[in-house]
Amino acid sequence: MTTDHSTRRRENVGTGLIVGATALSALAVLGYQAIASRTLGTDGFAPIAVLWTVMFLIYTVIQLPAEQHLTRALVVTRDPESLLRVRRDMLGAFAGGAAIGVGFVIFTLDRFFDSDPWFIAITLGIMVSRSVMAAGRGSLAGHRRFGGYAATIALEAVALIGGGIVAAVLDLPTTAFALVLALAPLATLLARPFAAIEGHGDAPQIEAQPGSFLVWLILATTASQLIIAGGPIAVSFVGGTAAAVSIYFTSFALLRGPVTSAYNLVARVLPDFTELAQSDDPARLWKWAPRITLAGLGLAVLGAIGSGLLLRPLIELIYGAEFVPPQLAAALGGAGVGLGLGALFATQIYSASAKGALLALGWGVALVLSIGALIVLDLDPVDRVAAAFVIGEGTGLVLLGLVIPALVVSKSHRLDGSHT
Repeated sequence: MTTDHSTRRRENVGTGLIVGATALSALAVLGYQAIASRTLGTDGFAPIAVLWTVMFLIYTVIQLPAEQHLTRALVVTRDPESLLRVRRDMLGAFAGGAAIGVGFVIFTLDRFFDSDPWFIAITLGIMVSRSVMAAGRGSLAGHRRFGGYAATIALEAVALIGGGIVAAVLDLPTTAFALVLALAPLATLLARPFAAIEGHGDAPQIEAQPGSFLVWLILATTASQLIIAGGPIAVSFVGGTAAAVSIYFTSFALLRGPVTSAYNLVARVLPDFTELAQSDDPARLWKWAPRITLAGLGLAVLGAIGSGLLLRPLIELIYGAEFVPPQLAAALGGAGVGLGLGALFATQIYSASAKGALLALGWGVALVLSIGALIVLDLDPVDRVAAAFVIGEGTGLVLLGLVIPALVVSKSHRLDGSHT
């Protein structure tokens, strides 16, 4: 019992460190973007905006699910053969992500990157470094080394803002700011994340979830992240100028700060949710779904009000008047972020219970409705993409937090005679 209490206390300290490191990371991201945008201007910053979007999408769509796949596997098993298969699945996912990211840059080199081939090599570097970071963090979270997880967040943040300052002081070109994005994740290796692979303890020797779970998880996150992070690219394709791309990117990158930060807290939640899913009463896990939904709806209201009042002056203060978004986009963005926070934590219920197909279904429907709104709404590009963002996040939260959980619980009750 003493050992359990000591372990829990250490994990709580680790949780606090994650929160602190996440705050530092948010400030570092904000500082890097402010420095880069003011140094490069709207047109010069546009390649960074697009590259950041690609980096964010690949990380959240492929690399983060791979990290969570490893985290979950380490919670349920220490079987060496099973974990080897998990790592092979991760390697395949990382390779696929790199191919997609580099392929996108090659395909759009003239459109977004001033035909500069250096962006191709830099993108490959970003894909490799962030894959290494994801693998290390997955190992740390799966072994419940939350203090080490916090250290990786802090180290990357320091490297990011430090590199941005150096590039600005030396008045370096856009490619130098892009190179910082490739190098900063490697700073996480200073936390020795892969040392956590040793010492498997007394965990059960059972098989982890097969690779098909990772496939479903990637499909689900592809849909969800296209909604939350694909906006700058969508603005361009619905007729927005390079300046409009930069305006949307800076505004929604700032708004997405709470969601981006919450990705770090997911590493703390997922192991506990997984243990609930593996317990004798997994229904306790699904009871969290409606609570999370109500919290997300409440945050949406608060986000719309707060963002509608504060975002425009804050953007002007940080980035300059040329980056200020329309008032409607500001309010919609705040609402969408509140919905997105709720949807993110509802998603962890499906990851923990390995119900990847249901997760993909929910986000797939949300993406379809978001694209539909993007097509039919008659608004200027920035407002139109902001509205599609809200519709997608709202649909995802309601489906994953209320509709699908109700069906799962109902089915469980029918199959379990003790509940009939």
